[in-house]
Amino acid sequence: MIQTSKLITKHIIQFLLTIVGIGFITALSFSLFLPKGERLSELWNQLQIFFWSFFYFKDLEVIMNVQELIYVPFYTVLKEPYVYSLTILFAAFICSIIAALLLSYITYMAPKVVKKIIHSLLFFLQSVPDVVMIAGLQIVLFWIFNKTGVMIIDPIAGLESNVYILPIFVVSIIPTIQLFQMIYLSINEEEIREYVEYARAKGLSKSWVLVRHILRNVTITLLTNTKLIFWVIISNLFIVEFLLNMKGYFSFLFKNTSSPEIFFMSLVLLFIPFFILDLIFKYIVNRLRGVSEFI
Repeated sequence: MIQTSKLITKHIIQFLLTIVGIGFITALSFSLFLPKGERLSELWNQLQIFFWSFFYFKDLEVIMNVQELIYVPFYTVLKEPYVYSLTILFAAFICSIIAALLLSYITYMAPKVVKKIIHSLLFFLQSVPDVVMIAGLQIVLFWIFNKTGVMIIDPIAGLESNVYILPIFVVSIIPTIQLFQMIYLSINEEEIREYVEYARAKGLSKSWVLVRHILRNVTITLLTNTKLIFWVIISNLFIVEFLLNMKGYFSFLFKNTSSPEIFFMSLVLLFIPFFILDLIFKYIVNRLRGVSEFI
């Protein structure tokens, strides 16, 4: 019971310190452009505003029309782009895991020649910048539409529609390659362990040993690197939203750079789900390792 209380306290402190860090960096970035004599006082004022924003969250407002000064509640405006972007983020994450696991399985079971081809192809894709990849995909989609009249995927978001398939596909490419490299390297490391050799000696097939024994330990490697993968996905989504004219979270965020408290609360709302997921993944990893404490 005491140990559980300590863990909960530790996570709460970690959570609060991260929010304080987000607030400090946000306030500092807005106060740096002021005259030197006003910076410290403005920094302190902004931090106080950020603090009280949590208690008056429903009263936060966003300017929808600058000329007519039309204000609307912050949470109602953010809801749609926030859900839209998080849907793409988590869908891309799940797709990356599934694709990386399948690629790892195929590569592990394939002959050496096929392995070389897969590695070369993935190396090429990883070296292509996101901007070039997105532009290339758009050109291909428009070319197909021009030749056949069939729009396979709408490559650009309209005023009233959101695109999902293309952003998820593009955002998940680099994370898939990185996860594949991590998983495949982990599989190769596990393959020389004694328990694998023992299973092989019992006559179990290569595929059976991989699925039933090796993947359990590979899952640990996968989950311990999720934080890095999420950072990659977020940075990719930032670029994709701009290039595909998506009305997502980052589009909302940069439309409100003139409002420090709105900018701060938006960052906090992005941080919260990833913090919770990080705790869940750490718990799963330690359960797989047989550790009772999840941190």
